[in-house]
Amino acid sequence: MPAKPPLDTASLPCGADVDLLLEQAAADRGADWDAHQRGCVHCQAALGEFTALWTPVAQLAVARVSAPPGLVAAVMTQARRLVRDVWHTLEVTELGTIRIAARTVAALARDSARMVPGVRVALGRGPGGDRYPDAAAGVLGRTAVVDLAVAVGYGDQGHRVAREVQRRVAATLRDQVGLRDVTVNVTIADVVE
Repeated sequence: MPAKPPLDTASLPCGADVDLLLEQAAADRGADWDAHQRGCVHCQAALGEFTALWTPVAQLAVARVSAPPGLVAAVMTQARRLVRDVWHTLEVTELGTIRIAARTVAALARDSARMVPGVRVALGRGPGGDRYPDAAAGVLGRTAVVDLAVAVGYGDQGHRVAREVQRRVAATLRDQVGLRDVTVNVTIADVVE
């Protein structure tokens, strides 16, 4: 009987194979994005989370000690649990699980960005247009990658406004959603008077 793939060939909303992303993170290439991954919030979030999950295994490999029995199995169990529902964050607590929809993460990010002085409009920016209506936020586990497009006021320093958007949105998502790793990509799409 052929060996069963570790994650039963699950894929992200963008179609990326989770097994391949997990292998990429396990090979310490989680930050080596290909052309698709550079524009895909789903792949970026998955690679960030898988890299964080694989860190204990990588640290043990460098220390040249034997992995404790069950460590790899525990990591694989956690990875399987994460990809069951890729449209939500996932945190497992002693009381149960907490899931927050990606669209909620995107809405909080947009609202937080709108509160930054100099921002006139903030919109989610997804790679597939209508194909991924909530694609402004890719989430997996406690990792998120958010794409925002903003319009700034004429005379405002766009680069400073964009950095403040990144700072505030990341802080909001960490504080209000409990995310651990947050990446915020900002595009200044317009200047308004």
